[in-house]
Amino acid sequence: MNKIRVSVVGASGYTGFELVKIFLKHPMVEITNLAVRSNVGTPFSEIYPSLKGRCDLTCVAIDVDRISATSDVILFCLPHKTGMKLIPQFIGKGKKIIDLSADYRFDDPLMYKSAYGIDHADAENLSAFVYGLPEINRKLIRKASNIASPGCFPTGIVLALMPALQAGLIRTDSIVVDSKTGISGGGKVPKPAFHFPECNENLTAYKVATHQHEPEIEQELSKMAKQSVDILFVPHLVPLNRGIYNTIYTELKMSVSPEKIREFYRKYYRSEPFVRVIDNDRIPQIKHVVYTNFCDIGMVLRGNRLILMSAIDNLIKGASGQAVQNMNVMMGFTETMGLD
Repeated sequence: MNKIRVSVVGASGYTGFELVKIFLKHPMVEITNLAVRSNVGTPFSEIYPSLKGRCDLTCVAIDVDRISATSDVILFCLPHKTGMKLIPQFIGKGKKIIDLSADYRFDDPLMYKSAYGIDHADAENLSAFVYGLPEINRKLIRKASNIASPGCFPTGIVLALMPALQAGLIRTDSIVVDSKTGISGGGKVPKPAFHFPECNENLTAYKVATHQHEPEIEQELSKMAKQSVDILFVPHLVPLNRGIYNTIYTELKMSVSPEKIREFYRKYYRSEPFVRVIDNDRIPQIKHVVYTNFCDIGMVLRGNRLILMSAIDNLIKGASGQAVQNMNVMMGFTETMGLD
């Protein structure tokens, strides 16, 4: 089998950097374009010196015709609200498209406007994208041409809740999600809240019950539960470079032993290469998942309260690693290729 030609649009950001690192060890990938909005003409290894001698490709401008002609798969690492203005120019050119932003994750353009405050610029193509969480949509991803790859908060939260919701174990109207995120989740462009003196030795909640990912999470959870799911979601910024930790408080609808719940989760995820259900005497930890594509899930039962915990690397399973996992499924490769 020949290698596939892969282009990264928006390559100079954190998720682009992670994609390049993964592709350099992926046996079926040839990187053909690293397209950027700034730093055009700069070798990628000057932007990220750790790749000197490993990836010295010169960054190019975002040229639709050039990139389309020299790519089999195009991955977009552009900020939210940006990709939907550019991606329509690539659709219909016979290329596989994977978008890492939230621009194509919503089924309803009105939900997108509610979450991001602007009208969707490409509403007609929303239905052309498959929500790219392989653990729930693998069959659809295999046949898809366009993937909306979910980000860090939705991935860790949905994976933790999915088995319990699909089995009808928990109430759908009393789910509380307390999440902690590392600073890289805010992207590479500096923002005041992410300035070192502001976030170092500090912990703060932000966008309390108003975060733009909340309706996306509820959309996907409602599909699983086959009824409306309402969550209370509070994210917190913690002084870590990377990682997401979710503590989720739920209420059981029936009496179930902790052993049965844990065994149910193990069976549910037994064939999933990147989901690990933690043993009874352990709790998931961020340091056990950083720089990997794993999602670790743990649980504690107290009375009728089921407390679920999940940990992921926000830049890998929460972004670039998941995008490559989707690409592997789309292209018929071994799902773990490049991600071992």
